[in-house]
Amino acid sequence: MEVVVDGRAGLTTPETGTTFRTLFEQIRRSAALKRRVVVSLTLDGETLSAEREGTLAGQPPTGFALLEVRTVDPVQLSLETLGGLQGHVANMIRTHDEAAEASEKGEYARALEKFDAVFHGWDILLRAVRDVGALSGADFRQLTAGDGPVENRIRQLQDALLRFSAALEFKDVPRITEIVKQELRSALDHWKEVVAALTRHVGRLSGAAP
Repeated sequence: MEVVVDGRAGLTTPETGTTFRTLFEQIRRSAALKRRVVVSLTLDGETLSAEREGTLAGQPPTGFALLEVRTVDPVQLSLETLGGLQGHVANMIRTHDEAAEASEKGEYARALEKFDAVFHGWDILLRAVRDVGALSGADFRQLTAGDGPVENRIRQLQDALLRFSAALEFKDVPRITEIVKQELRSALDHWKEVVAALTRHVGRLSGAAP
């Protein structure tokens, strides 16, 4: 099987004596040595999800012809992710307000739908911030946002989301509304600061900021 990295022909993998797990690890180590990260693997035209990678892990590459690998610079990827998060936070503000409004009007079915979107919005934001932190080597204990370290913001958010998830599971609209209005809606301003702090940190790595 041939491996092509960023459009350039790479190695030809023997079909015996190796597994996809070994191959994937080798590809990621090679990318890391070049200060790049793997963002997609396409096997004979199929873009591999994490679950599909897991399914293939113990198998030999027998019967497959081509593995295409796409890598990016981690700083560039971080900046692109952070740029997208600015718009994501703006959308979250609107969703929070729409959810609270529906609850106040007694439109509980619509409120629950919006609250579910609120929860997933926060999950996306938290995952993206952690990913950028890992890619850029950010120390969340030292990186500050507002009046404290980002690590504290993450801990507070995780606590709120645990309570939010429990209330959502039981469709406890009054409790969900309370958490959203009193905690999560105001926390969005703090998380704007988190995104801004990370943007400055990554900008310094790229030379785009002083």
